[in-house]
Amino acid sequence: MSVELYVGKPATGKTQTCIQRVRDTLSSQHLSDVWVIVPDRLQASAFRRRIAQSGGTIGAHVGTFGDLYHSILERSGKSVPVASASFLHYIIHEIVDLSARRGELIHYAPLCILPGFFLALRDSFAELKRSLIFPEQVLEFSQTGTLAQKELAHLYYLYQMRLMELGWADPEGLSWLAVESLETHSIVAGSIRLVVVDGFDSFTGAQRRALQLLAGQVGEMLITFPGESNS
Repeated sequence: MSVELYVGKPATGKTQTCIQRVRDTLSSQHLSDVWVIVPDRLQASAFRRRIAQSGGTIGAHVGTFGDLYHSILERSGKSVPVASASFLHYIIHEIVDLSARRGELIHYAPLCILPGFFLALRDSFAELKRSLIFPEQVLEFSQTGTLAQKELAHLYYLYQMRLMELGWADPEGLSWLAVESLETHSIVAGSIRLVVVDGFDSFTGAQRRALQLLAGQVGEMLITFPGESNS
């Protein structure tokens, strides 16, 4: 397959190039499976609007990496429910309370009564997952680290184990499952003719890995990337 990287400064027509590529693909192959990946829902709406203004295109999926992950898991028969923010907050509260009762928290003990502590943990877990850093890796690293690092690793491990026990995933965990499906099912995305990735200036570790695996399975891939500006 071919992978193209289109680099250009803002307002140089990168998105319009993507739209034209989608239109050309679907015009020549009407039933093709085409995906357009953008950073968020707002940009997805804007991309759909621009496609409509250009004459419309039937058959293109426009969404986020999360939408693509859902599709990959459905194709591989491994779809799982995604926990809401409130449910994740409950799980984190649960594992922190459990660890505190067991006397496993010393460094973080004074913070356990603060609501902001649970939000900070959620952000830390999410960032680790976006970087494809697994709990076992953090536990191993923390063995020679500080007390704070050891306790964070322990909580991260309990958090992931609890999600797995319940059969749920957090939004970042979808990327793990999708990457695993792409690694173990070499043709799970084989029916996709074109993947367009537009509007990003960087990728997380999970996103990069997913794109690497997709590059070996889909027909074509076009990725836009901002060039240096004059300002």
